[in-house]
Amino acid sequence: MPAAVIQRQALVHADGSLFGYAVHARVDDASPLMTPAAEDRLVAAEYARVDLADVVGDHAVVLRATTPMLRGEDAVPDAPRSLVLEVPAGWVKHAYAEESLATMRELGYGVALGSYTDTLAQRALLPLADMVKVDLRHDPDRLAERIAQVQDAGAWTVGLHGDTRERAALARDLGCDLVQAPLLRRQEAGAGRALTAGEGMHLELVRLLAQPMPDHAEVTRAVGIDPELSMRVLRSVNSSSTGIRHHVDSLSRAVGLLGPQRLSALVSSSMLAQQPAAVDVLWTVITRALATWRLSGHEVGYTVGLLSGVTAALDISVESVVAQSGVSPDVAAALRQEGGPYGAALEAALAHEAADDDAIRAVGFQPGDVARVYLDAMPEALSSAAQMAAPLAA
Repeated sequence: MPAAVIQRQALVHADGSLFGYAVHARVDDASPLMTPAAEDRLVAAEYARVDLADVVGDHAVVLRATTPMLRGEDAVPDAPRSLVLEVPAGWVKHAYAEESLATMRELGYGVALGSYTDTLAQRALLPLADMVKVDLRHDPDRLAERIAQVQDAGAWTVGLHGDTRERAALARDLGCDLVQAPLLRRQEAGAGRALTAGEGMHLELVRLLAQPMPDHAEVTRAVGIDPELSMRVLRSVNSSSTGIRHHVDSLSRAVGLLGPQRLSALVSSSMLAQQPAAVDVLWTVITRALATWRLSGHEVGYTVGLLSGVTAALDISVESVVAQSGVSPDVAAALRQEGGPYGAALEAALAHEAADDDAIRAVGFQPGDVARVYLDAMPEALSSAAQMAAPLAA
């Protein structure tokens, strides 16, 4: 029997700041033998196996609940901070729904209604809801009516599928309190700005580090040009997490001790330092890089995922990155969505972040396999991001 897999998306305020994450587990199995009760059991087993702190850090989490959880028959997973239980749209039809949600609130959990379409059953439960999710792909006039209903009831509205510029703008225009989408959206062709000179120098360094045999002297010179990056490199090497017993003052030695991948991530942290939720953005970038590497089976996949994430986070044109960073034709093809040896792995990673199972299958991967690669990469990526993105003053 297949196992359930975890998927996560960000919940972002209109100003770009991060509220928390929406998390759900699902079973990638369309067999008629997969009953709702069987799926609930597999989902519960996956929730029990996973530490939510590895998936959401120290943020709030909106967790899609199983029926046994909502009926008080199964334990609710522990969360690092506030926990909101998301009620699936079909579940609200049960006669005991109102009583169950009232009990959840008495126990201190928030309540979110999933996929609100203004049915009588959903409307009856609005007074018990802290959040209500609406699909941004629906007709804007109907969306406006539904959002007004939710806000009149005193709940927050969450716009689903805000993974394009247009739908994110629609959510803002309609007054959604939060948008649910990948923290880093896919950078669309022709979109974004040109690289600055400083960004170009940083991405040139990432290119150098992606070489099969990076030139140590050349890399050290490239790092030394940037005083802030040099300080970050020395601080990272001398932190307690590296296990180095003696203080390192030599930039050349520090570069050698970090190695190409950690140094590439550190370069990214320097570029992303001014972003809202910088640690979480870097966490997502490194997770995408690790996943693309493992899915492609080649370490250059790490660079592809890293560049893809930084490009999206800073809203830089893909063409600008390709032209000014000097990446190889294979890396350029992946970033341009033109295939190549790393293109399928990057597409699978992006499709997982967007919860698009059909797109994952279209490039030759299985959604469950990609989800597990992501889940395995998250703790390692979070540890790196938390260390690297800390302010230099610390």
